Amino acid sequence: MKNQKGNCDCETASKIVLSCSGAADLGCISDKVARKLNAEGIRKMGCLALAGANIESSINSFKSSNVLLIDGCAVECGKKILDNNEITNYSYLKLTDLGLVKGETEVTDHNINMVYNAATSLH
Repeated sequence: MKNQKGNCDCETASKIVLSCSGAADLGCISDKVARKLNAEGIRKMGCLALAGANIESSINSFKSSNVLLIDGCAVECGKKILDNNEITNYSYLKLTDLGLVKGETEVTDHNINMVYNAATSLH
């Protein structure tokens, strides 16, 4: 999201969603759910790559925010990025824990809404 000055606000919100945005179907669903949470004003979408790139200001912002991380699969890329940066104060949702299977799950409104509903139940 852009603030009034046109700068990115994605790392400064108190309620942030970060997501896997990988090439597989579950990465796509994770990303779409994060974007929906952002569009509906429930959480601001942050950039997981900022933590992966060791951008200190973003890491510090994530540490002081209410973060929801949505990971696609058992590889847990997002979780590893946050844990490696000592970001521990986050809620966690992994799509495979919801019964979705990497490489076998269609990116449909039904699946996006199912994950969205699970995400909105987390604080």
